Amino acid sequence: MTRLPWTPNSIFIMDRRPSTSITAALAQSRLFSLQRDDLSMAQRIDISYLRAQAIALTYKLTAHDITSLSPKFWAMYMDNIAAVDIAPMALLVIQYNLAAGTIAPWAEKRPELQPIMQQILDFEVSGQFMLTEQAHGLDAFSLETRADMQDDGSFILNTPHDGAAKFMPPTVPLLDISLAKYAVVFARLFVKGEDHGVRPFVVQLSTTKALKPGVRTRMLPGRVGAGPLGHSITWFDHIKLAPWACLGPLSKPNNFKVAFRAAIWRIGVGGLVLGAMGIPCVGVSAFILARYSMRRHVINAGKVIPIIDFRTQQIPILHALAQSFVMQAFMRTSTLKMYTDFTVDTRVRAGIAAAAKVMMMIHIQESCTQLSDRAGAQGLYGHNQIISMQLEMRGASISEGDTLADTHCLRQDGQIASPRDMKLAFSKSAWTSSRRWGGQHRSDAFNRLILPRCKGLVEAIGQRFFYEAAKEADLEQAVLEVYEAGIVKHSPGWFAIHAGIDASAQAAREDAAITTAMPHLERWLQWTGAQDYAIAPIMTQAYWDKFVESLPLYNGTTTRAKM
Repeated sequence: MTRLPWTPNSIFIMDRRPSTSITAALAQSRLFSLQRDDLSMAQRIDISYLRAQAIALTYKLTAHDITSLSPKFWAMYMDNIAAVDIAPMALLVIQYNLAAGTIAPWAEKRPELQPIMQQILDFEVSGQFMLTEQAHGLDAFSLETRADMQDDGSFILNTPHDGAAKFMPPTVPLLDISLAKYAVVFARLFVKGEDHGVRPFVVQLSTTKALKPGVRTRMLPGRVGAGPLGHSITWFDHIKLAPWACLGPLSKPNNFKVAFRAAIWRIGVGGLVLGAMGIPCVGVSAFILARYSMRRHVINAGKVIPIIDFRTQQIPILHALAQSFVMQAFMRTSTLKMYTDFTVDTRVRAGIAAAAKVMMMIHIQESCTQLSDRAGAQGLYGHNQIISMQLEMRGASISEGDTLADTHCLRQDGQIASPRDMKLAFSKSAWTSSRRWGGQHRSDAFNRLILPRCKGLVEAIGQRFFYEAAKEADLEQAVLEVYEAGIVKHSPGWFAIHAGIDASAQAAREDAAITTAMPHLERWLQWTGAQDYAIAPIMTQAYWDKFVESLPLYNGTTTRAKM
């Protein structure tokens, strides 16, 4: 695509095209075209795996990319291909971040694991991650799946009762794809009958044709609004595992909880990975509504005008674009570098990931809701992408234990640095609260007075991260002003009382920011790199006509289904 003549210094920071262009042809391929409604659940699951495999083979992540959290690792999850179909991205999060990320450090010193690791990297097998159980949910520390060590050093893996069945990794065999499944299964290690705490184990779940003996699974119904992956409930019936299957020491740890947190450390990475997927979701959604708003016309006082002229269309589009640019800036600045620095205190890194993901999910849900609403009835249809992304990301917002993760930022006792910029003073208040209550998160007072406020406090810390990242990235002033207006709008009462910005002043600030940004709309849309990934039929008349022609036709005497 040709650049516009106006090229500020920040365009190279905000331009997403270089990081997404490698999947542009994939997005336009038949594999990623709109799926027919008459496909069976099994067929749709197969397509999700084939799409995930195609993305994986395009990026070709290495073990080093995964263990070091390289730029290439993050780029795959920020790729605009997620806007075409998020379901395959969920498989990639499990495959590379969770399964490969847990196995990789051990594969370096265990030859038996290296072939399995390479197959996972090449997506020749499906990698799964099995932590939570029916009876325990996010209280995974209390899981009851057992791995009893035998005299020869092997292990017997067993689900002692139904409550200990694993919930909800997609373990069912695939219909028409020859893809064996391996899983990292978390179980409680028993040595000579003594509990040695939770360890991850490498377990082959299935061959290319069927489940392995001793593995039982029941597929759950599909999630509303989400692409099916075959989520299941899984039991293990006395499965023998090789001595090398245990990914951890056999000795009893001094501190069971510390050892558990170390074993599941990729969960924290996963939270930030899922949040990063909000960048394409918000950016491409804004692109779709903008193009639709330019195409759609109404008659006003006898004059035909595009609905993009209405402020009610401009506001959600520009806010979403600013959010996508600011989230992208966060993924490239010093705070993320601190997160990927393994010498930094793990509690600080957990706080960064929790605050960033919480704020990213808020941007996704609020922006996609408003964007789909402004598309009217068309916004309710999955083929127009926006609502599909919103519903898929609702699942992502629940994944990786966000409800509990919200408290991480409030338990650092000041270890997360004080805000560098007080313009969003709300974050200063949240940071001060986190210091005041550090170390008291299990008290009755914390449960009553702070826990209900945790989400808002963590949001404020996340807002501060993003605002500082936007300034560090030298994003242009118009972006900063739109983003700032959105944050103030998110907590109007606080800014009215503590910052002296009443409702009238807030509205005036937003109006000024939107007015300043509107002349840059086309340039901002190009920065998203969304043109190859926005396949919604409502964007252009030609797209819409082709879509309508593909729909089943009914008349008085015949039925013709053309898909």
